[in-house]
Amino acid sequence: MGTHTLFLFFLFFFLVTGSTFASGGAARTDTVAAGAYIIAVQFSQDPPYVDAPLTLTIVPRQSQQISSGTLIAQPGAGTDATPLHVALAPVGDNLQGTLHLPVRGAWRIQIQLDGVQGSGAAHVDVVVGAPGAMPSWLAWLIGSAPLVLVSIWLVSQHRYRRQLVEQGGPTAIINDGPHALMQ
Repeated sequence: MGTHTLFLFFLFFFLVTGSTFASGGAARTDTVAAGAYIIAVQFSQDPPYVDAPLTLTIVPRQSQQISSGTLIAQPGAGTDATPLHVALAPVGDNLQGTLHLPVRGAWRIQIQLDGVQGSGAAHVDVVVGAPGAMPSWLAWLIGSAPLVLVSIWLVSQHRYRRQLVEQGGPTAIINDGPHALMQ
């Protein structure tokens, strides 16, 4: 295997692997009842990470008119933080809000909605994790470095052996085995 082929293989490997975040759809969806409203709560990340933007999209399950709402993130037991309040903004027929949860641990997100059928409230629980100690691409780079070094060493040994054969070096030992030395 040539060095160019080996390089292309590792380049493809690093491009394919990596972290996955929801880009087109939701990473997690919970269906809850908020008073008279049945809603789907879509999370942009699952699990959410500390200080990373967590976007919640509120999607009405029935053709109900929800005019406004608020997200209140309350820290759970053992989570040392203060409650956060975020207003929901209309995005088409949905409502959307972004939270930045500052502390890892358990959180209860309360959703308060106002609309044609009155007001309602629901909650969803999340556990916020700490971000990784290093980016995943760096971890893969460090972890696969020995494989790359061994591959380079094998290619150099192959080239060295081919050079010895072309110069008419000790091919008799290689071709005849250990008995060639005894004759």
